[in-house]
Amino acid sequence: MKKKAFLFLVIMISVVFLHWGCSKKSAGYPDLSPAGWPEGELEKYSQLSLVSGVPKPIVEAGKGMVVGGCGPLAIRAGVEALKKGGSAADAALTTSLTQVCLLAGSNVSFAGVMFMVYYDAETGKTHSLHASWNTVKEETDPLSLPGMGTPSGRQVLVPGFMAGVQAAHQRFGKLSFAALFEPAIYFAEKGFLVDKALEVRIKSRVDEIARFPVTKKILTRENGELYKEGDLLKQPQLAQTLRRVAKEGADYMYRGEWAKKFVQGVRKEGGKITLKDLEDYKVMWSEPAHTTYREYEIFSLGPPSFDGTSIIGAFNLLELADLERYGHYTRSAKALYQFIQVSRFSGLYSSLGLGRKGLREIVSKYIPLEDFSRESLMSKQTARLIWKKMQGPSWNELKQDVYLALKESSSIDEEFIKETEKTREKKVSARGKSGHSDCVVAVDEEGNMAAIVHSINSPYFGFGLMVDGVSVANAGSFMQESMAEVGPGGRLPESTNQVIVLKNGKPFLATSCIGGGLREATLQCVINVLDFNMDPQTAVEMPYFMTPALRPAEYNKQTVGEGQFSKEILEAVRTMGQEIKVLPKDKQWLQPGGWIGIKIDPKTGKLKGGVPLMLNGVAAGY
Repeated sequence: MKKKAFLFLVIMISVVFLHWGCSKKSAGYPDLSPAGWPEGELEKYSQLSLVSGVPKPIVEAGKGMVVGGCGPLAIRAGVEALKKGGSAADAALTTSLTQVCLLAGSNVSFAGVMFMVYYDAETGKTHSLHASWNTVKEETDPLSLPGMGTPSGRQVLVPGFMAGVQAAHQRFGKLSFAALFEPAIYFAEKGFLVDKALEVRIKSRVDEIARFPVTKKILTRENGELYKEGDLLKQPQLAQTLRRVAKEGADYMYRGEWAKKFVQGVRKEGGKITLKDLEDYKVMWSEPAHTTYREYEIFSLGPPSFDGTSIIGAFNLLELADLERYGHYTRSAKALYQFIQVSRFSGLYSSLGLGRKGLREIVSKYIPLEDFSRESLMSKQTARLIWKKMQGPSWNELKQDVYLALKESSSIDEEFIKETEKTREKKVSARGKSGHSDCVVAVDEEGNMAAIVHSINSPYFGFGLMVDGVSVANAGSFMQESMAEVGPGGRLPESTNQVIVLKNGKPFLATSCIGGGLREATLQCVINVLDFNMDPQTAVEMPYFMTPALRPAEYNKQTVGEGQFSKEILEAVRTMGQEIKVLPKDKQWLQPGGWIGIKIDPKTGKLKGGVPLMLNGVAAGY
């Protein structure tokens, strides 16, 4: 009788576990790893990962799409999330997690930062998520932090990436949290082929990597040589860390074993971070920056960031400029000149909003503005006042005063520029180059849209320390002034400008962008789509102007790539009062912006994506 009862108990337990396993599948536990992809897909996207600098096709899909700045394999993983019933958030987060693994924590990190703008089709509401750095509570003298080139644990800030991933998933995810990690864990365990860009990143930071034996072990082969293009790179420690996060949630990195190791490692290098800093970290949800532009509604990242404010203010000015009447800005000097003026002035919104550099007093001398709040800077009334001044004779005087103020107050010195240029020379041979960030946009069958930027926001691999396979950023090496502004335990505002566009109340365009010229690239590419009816791939391949010149003495000049605009157009723009600096391709590094986007055709519902030549990402869908 006892034997029968025991057998019955075993059978019942087996049934329960079988039912639990089936429930896991039905409740959102599909296999997203390449082990479950159709035959040939892993090989196809592995080859795409090793190729860049080649023309990108116009990609169209009928149901869902993912576009990423880097990592074709990661993008394919995001598509798998869509195919298995995941939301746009699931797809974008899966892609982001896998990107970090495939980039080996070089220009993005699981201990980095992330930002998302999300359109929820069910409610018709757009949301803004901010998971940037918090400053360290015990760091009371940030202006004394050593700068770039002098690594220190004091430069390490409180990361937001994993908290942001979990918060975004909790609100908008459909699949299980653990499922999103499967592709990243797969590549960490099985390995992936190193591309030329990663080889160069590793080589460019060889001294920092050598400082820490654990990091050196991860990024060097058994014979002691650094990993090179074509080598298989495995990250077993990282795989274990990701399994713990997938099982225990983000708490593992903010309260658990990893958090304790992180604090111990950083403090050993002179840092002041504590476990309390990690435990107290919270992501910020806010109302997105918003305006109307003709028949469109435009949304961007909300507070505490000011870059969304800048983008919204720019579109208010562009609506008044009505550049379309002059023809495309690549063929019209008038349109190009006015576009540059709008871009340059809206780029001041962060300094105006935060009261930096004495700019409020300068602007108020020419424009009757007293309110420099976010709401005011994004208002149509403020745009009308600024636009009126742009058309008047004293506009060049205002520009000159602003230029002198920026020049005198600049914290960028010649040594920083030389260091940047030296670093660029090391990297210039890398295919598929990228800065210290990556970006993703995704659209699902229901019309949900996700636009994400995530970043290590520091030199590649931070200052060399890795904690259980996770690279540690030292973003404080160049953010001393911002840290002083927000104070101990404060949230740093950062600068990203993801954009969601609705047309007649329906989802129409999702975009994201990385690079020094992210604002300029975003404005031009979005205008190409909205005003000139281009698909995203065509839009991103159009000639475009880049950032103001880097050197303080040249802030009054706008940079353009050599051969992007005709000499006649540029000379006419100079005659109108805008100085131009033409940069050959090998001198462009911080100036370009890498914009990606997905457009939904309002009539057919078809999706089209776009990725720039400068990035090795792809558009993929089904």
